[in-house]
Order: sequence, then structure tokens, then C-alpha cells
Amino acid sequence: MLLLALLLQSAAPASEPPPLPPLHGGPMEKECPVGGETYSVWVVGSYSTYGARPDGRPYSYVRFPFPIAECPSNKLVVFDEFSPEEVTKLQALIESAEYKALVAKESAYYRGSWLAARIGRSEGESLGLLLSAIWTVTPSWDSTPATEASREKFRSYQNEFVERAKRLSTETPPLERVWMQARATNALRQMGEFSAAEAMRRAAEASLASAPDMGWGSYLSELKIVIDRKDSSVEPLDMVPTNQRDLICTYGTIEGDFNKSVCAQPEVVNRVAELRKMREQAIQSAK
Repeated sequence: MLLLALLLQSAAPASEPPPLPPLHGGPMEKECPVGGETYSVWVVGSYSTYGARPDGRPYSYVRFPFPIAECPSNKLVVFDEFSPEEVTKLQALIESAEYKALVAKESAYYRGSWLAARIGRSEGESLGLLLSAIWTVTPSWDSTPATEASREKFRSYQNEFVERAKRLSTETPPLERVWMQARATNALRQMGEFSAAEAMRRAAEASLASAPDMGWGSYLSELKIVIDRKDSSVEPLDMVPTNQRDLICTYGTIEGDFNKSVCAQPEVVNRVAELRKMREQAIQSAK
């Protein structure tokens, strides 16, 4: 059933994500923490994932990142519950000229990251929101078309993530330090800065010595192989799940010699033919 859903959406043109089925969430009325305006927000319910891209965006039959709540009038990004002290800070921040300028040009997730940093939330929480902002502008065959504006925003967000990962406080918890350095490594790789990516990767490995592994050791080892071959693709085919590899080879834009060689392997060619046939049969059955 999951594969069928993926097949039916894989070849569709990139666009705004469709509404989730009722099982997976629904609208909820909320009150804006600043000003008290009532608004409707989509609250996510049940869903599942099957791995993730190297930048951390999960693979699923629902689109990531989920829509983030935003008050319609004052444009406050409601990324969490807020204390009374934080609400006071937020009111001043969203009324500032700097925030109003951000509203005109930046995504909601980016503004959420900006607000989180300025009300005293952890660097991990702020960079987590920035990572979601990066996902919204990362050129992708199945969701985000590559435009000059999206490429510029992509590089801007990636650069900010990297620079902030370089300046982490000595008080940053070890596991948070590892994931932020690991994602910064991937950001540098995607920007084609391979020497800097390898230096950051080694820093992440050093940080891992004082943190629980949680799978990061394997991730960093796999990333080294991709860095060494100077692969800047969003989805290197040796770092994605097998079923996603097959979908990319079937419908995606194949970047780089390595990825092209993977898609040319006989077993993958046969799988691509099977997927195309299954999709056509699914479309005919749905008529």
C-alpha cells in the first residue's frame, strides 16, 4: 500500500503538498499567543517514515516538513508552547522592523528559527527549525523545483547553518553537537566545499567520542565515501533506502557519474521497468 501511494505521487509535478487524509491529521482551532487571534492550523496525527535523506528530511508518504503554525495577522510563527516571559519577548520581536523585513522575504520555518534564538531557546532547537527551512528550498525531483531564487535561498540557509555549527558553545550537549556538526558536514558537501566538509566531518567524529552513537558513526562513515568522490547530489544513491533509490532511478533527475552507474545496474534497470508497469496498472485501476 505504501509503495502504491509513492508510485502514484512520484511522477506528479512538484507543487504544494496535498492535504493529508483524515487518518493523518486534521485542522484545529488555536489562539495566537500574541494578540489572541483565532486561527486554524493543521495538526499532524499518525504517519510513518522509511529512512531519510542525508540532510535529515524523512522519507514518507506525507510531505516533510509539516506546515508550521503562523498567526495570520501578526505573522508570529508558533513553533511551540510559550511561557508568559517568552510571549512578552515575542511581542516585541514581531513588532520590530527587522522581523517585518523577514516576513517579506523569509520562510516561516526560517523566522521560527530566528525567533527561537532570540527568546533564549537552545541552539539545537533553533537550528532544528533552520534545518526544516533548508528542506523547503532544497531542489528535489519529487517536491521542490529548482529555480534561481530557491538555489539562492538554499545556499543562504546552508551557509548560516554551517557558520552557527562552527560557533557552538562549549556548553552544547555532546549529542546535540554531533547532529549539528553532522548536518553541517552534509551542507558543506552539498555546496561542493569538500575539504571543509571533511574537516567538519572529523570534528563531528571527535564530538561523537563523548556522546552516545545513535547511528551517527555509520552516517559519518557513509558521508566520508560520498565526500571523497566529490558527490554534491541531494540524494547520493548509496545513502538512501533501496525503495527510494528505485524511485529516483525511475522518475528523478540523476546527478553525477556514481548515481548514473547505480541506475544502470541490471537489477535496478529491471526494478525501474517493474515500477513503471505497476504505476500504469495503478492508474488504470483508479479510473
